[in-house]
Formats: sequence, C-alpha cells, structure tokens
Amino acid sequence: MMLLLVLAGCGGGRTGPRPDTSFDEASARTVHASTARGGTLRLLVTDAPVSLDPGNIGFAYGADLARLYARSLVTYALAPGAAGLRVVPDLAGDLGRPGDGGRTWTYRLRPGLTYEDGKPVRARDVKYAVARSNYSAELTDGPRDLREVLRGTYWGPYLDKDLDHFTGVTTPDDRTVVFHLKKPYADFDQLAASPQTAPVPRAADTKLHYEEHPVSTGPYRFARHDVGTGFTLVRNPQWREDPNRAALPDRVEVTERVATADLDARLLAGGADADLSGAGVLPQTRARILASPELKARADDPLTGLVRYAMLPAGVKPLDDLHCRRAVQYAVDPAAIRAAYGGPAAGDAATNVLPPTVEGYERTDRYPLSLARARQELASCGRPAGFTTGIAVRADRPGDVAAAGALSRSLAAVGIHAGVTRLSAFRWGSTAGSPAYVHDHGLGIVIDAWAADQPTGYAFLAPITGTVGKTGNHNVMELADPAVRRLLDDGLRTAGRTGRARAWAAADRQVMEDAALVPLLDERTVLYRPDSLRNAYVHPAYGAYDLAALGR
Repeated sequence: MMLLLVLAGCGGGRTGPRPDTSFDEASARTVHASTARGGTLRLLVTDAPVSLDPGNIGFAYGADLARLYARSLVTYALAPGAAGLRVVPDLAGDLGRPGDGGRTWTYRLRPGLTYEDGKPVRARDVKYAVARSNYSAELTDGPRDLREVLRGTYWGPYLDKDLDHFTGVTTPDDRTVVFHLKKPYADFDQLAASPQTAPVPRAADTKLHYEEHPVSTGPYRFARHDVGTGFTLVRNPQWREDPNRAALPDRVEVTERVATADLDARLLAGGADADLSGAGVLPQTRARILASPELKARADDPLTGLVRYAMLPAGVKPLDDLHCRRAVQYAVDPAAIRAAYGGPAAGDAATNVLPPTVEGYERTDRYPLSLARARQELASCGRPAGFTTGIAVRADRPGDVAAAGALSRSLAAVGIHAGVTRLSAFRWGSTAGSPAYVHDHGLGIVIDAWAADQPTGYAFLAPITGTVGKTGNHNVMELADPAVRRLLDDGLRTAGRTGRARAWAAADRQVMEDAALVPLLDERTVLYRPDSLRNAYVHPAYGAYDLAALGR
C-alpha cells in the first residue's frame, strides 16, 4: 500500500527537507485546489485490477478506487498528510461503539441510504458482504483480516444459505450492525474501513462475476465494464453528497493493460491524468523528470508504506546468536543500499521496522554503521574472524538483487561472507517462506518487502512477528519474543489512539533490540501529475493520489 509525508502526530516524516520545494508538493498538501465539477478523469493502469469487487480487493489502489462506487462503514478522511489517516464515519453515522470490553463493535447506518437502483441499504447487506468476502473459496484476492478476529465458525454464504449461522456479525434491526470478536480489538475501526464492509445485496451477488457491475452506493456507478480492457464510471443519481468524496468529474474513464512506457509517455504528453495504480514511472522516465525543473515541479516522490528489509532467521547458525545478528546490523552500509535501489528518489535509508506512513512510527537508529562495533559483536558471538552464510533474494526484483550485492560487500568488510542465491518468485513461498528450506540451504539473510493492510503499527508488525508457518511463512526471522507479542496485545486493548501508537512503537523497538530484522529502505515512488489534474494530493492510507478528491 503506499509517501514523503510529514506525519505530524504520528511520529513520521522526512529524513531531511527537500531543497526544491516545488518537487513532491502533493505529498503534503493539495495542489491546484478546486471545487469545479465536470469533465472526464482519464486514468491508466498497466494491468487490469485484480478485481473491482469490493469484497475481493487486495491492493491499496483498488481500495482507493472502490470508494468511488462502494461506501464502507467507515473510511479514511479526505485529506493529505497526517489528517488522512484519521478514520471517519461513512455509511455509519458515527465510528464504531465498543462494548463487552472491546469484544463487540456496533455501527448504526445513516438513515435513507440507497443503492444506485433506489433500493434501500440494509444492515443485513453489510453482514452478507462480510460473509462472502471472508468466508468463501471463490473470493480469494482480498485479505481475511475480519475473519481472523470474528467469533464463531461459518462455512460461508455459498455453502450455507442460512445467514443466521454467521454469528460473527449480527443485525438486530435494518440499521444496526454488530461485530462479535474473539478478543478485544481497540483498532477495529481500521478493519471496518475495508471495502469489505461495503454492502452487497444478496440478490445481486453473482460471485466472481459481481465485479462486472458492483451495485453502487457511492457517487459513481458503472456505465461500462469490459473486463480486462477498461471501464467507465458515471454519476450515480441516487448518491447524496458526503464529506468523504469530492466527486468532481462527471465521468471516470479507466483504460487497462497499457504498457508502462506508453503510460509514462501519455502522462507526460497530457493524454491522461493519472496512473491508477500509483506504481510510479519507469527509471528512465524518472531520470528525465528529475533532470527537468519544469517536469520535476509536477512530480511527487511519496513514501509508499512498503519497507524493504533483510530478515535473519534464528534457525540458521550462527544467526541464532543475538550478537552475530547485531554484527550484521552494524556492518550494513545504508548509503550503499540506497544507491543499489536507485538513490534518494527510490527511498530513504530505513532504521526502523515500521515505515513512517503508519501510526506508531517513531524514528530510531539502533544500529548506525560501525565496523568497529560489528567486530566487537562478532567477538561476543565467538566468531571474531567472521562467518559464512547465504543471502536469499527474489530473482524478479532487480532492486533487491542489487541490494543483496551491496549487502554482501558491506558484510565482507568485517569477515562475514554472504553468497547471494536468487530464488524464483513463483517458488518464493515454498523456498524463502519455508523454514526447513531456509535451514537446509543455510540462508541466514532473506531480503523481502512488506506493507500493511491498514496504516497502523499493529497491522504491519503482527503478520511478520506472528506464527511461523511451514510454507508461505511471513515470520522468516522466526522471532518468538513474548515481549513483542505482549506489546501488540496490550495495544489492542488500549482505547486511546495515542496509547496504541506508543505500544506499536515499543514493539518496533523490541524487534530491533532482538536484531532479527535489518531495515533497508523505506520505499518511495515518483508520480507525475499533468497540469490537467486538479485537487491532487497523495493520500497516506493508499500511497497514491486520492481518487475521491481528484478533478480536472
């Protein structure tokens, strides 16, 4: 998901000021502010979105787009910078009301809500939406975060037609939705902001075909959808203005499967308004933009929310020793790593597990580059002359491959000899994601990347510090520190947003104390916005231009 933002109040921010204040302007404020309605917003994307079904969306840009036609119970504020991370009511008239010590969350729908066909939105439609997105074998692209926290077992609405058997969500009346959780979850509003809480009328559900025309509750409805080619959104006459969507264009035209070089060329020539995915321009386009003051003034370089890192699996000797892991940490040259990824425009040298784009980020630098301290740690782990290990990297990621080479050279300076093994992306889950494979092949360093489903420290940390799986393992470092788990659990029981952020920050510091993860890069991407684009800013929850705000 994913910003060069000053996240005041969230602990985030730049590592240093931009010398050119015209560059990256939309990461912190609205550029070409406008309230003018009309025109057609032209969006391009290099691939077809995996799904336009609100219940089957797995990418941040898909969630950004879905707000144009699917309203969730709550959502993120229509604002740049730190203000955009604030969760605000959407279909619900207020944020969730906790009960039973945080084990239940109740939402009350606004009165008078309708679909594009004028039929009323009912609480049971929200329940059905959660059931189909989290409890079916058909919809597999979206996260199962709600299922992970909801109480009870359920086969899903396609196998069990009786929705009353789904006890994780109840609907006492047509406007009340109650979520029943396994344990307290003080950040539940973050989960309720998912497009999976956008209502789906059961009679309209066509399973995987529902994405062809999701029934709209937002400002736009589908006028055309040629799956794999593109689609057109037009105004939904049943929508009533809400504070979470500017809805400036009359039409939104999306063209899919555009070659990246062609996409860049059309943006620079003014033939399109924005890249839907927010993936950023090609390296050669980036070089051209950064070399031209005129083009650079219309470009942004936001943090994406993705952290590139190296995990140090505790099951691979001698990385099972804390001091050997700390030796690796001190030997890493941040400047060499950043250069391998493409320099300052590609990202900031990371010093924390958490990225600056999530609540709970507090910048620390536990392991500054120090070859002397690295050698001291090697002596403490009984390896004064160093040791030999392997670095695993995905072969399809040239930046990671280059970083693996830079890392190997950095470690060699203190006697740590690390050969680089390139692994297939298709087999990554069964190789790097398999502790047995990692152990058998002596892969003491595994380079990977991670971004959170929600912009909180818990959402980022919990998966990569959780249960160690046999395959598809996210906790590659095999961290089993009860202090980290305790801090995360304490945060989930903390009602105040500030208190939760402190808990996530403390968990971040503890992971760094364990030296189990080497932060490499807080990723950035260069975006280009033509002069035609109005009301443009990068939204911190999505790491791309806020589609609900854009006009032209």
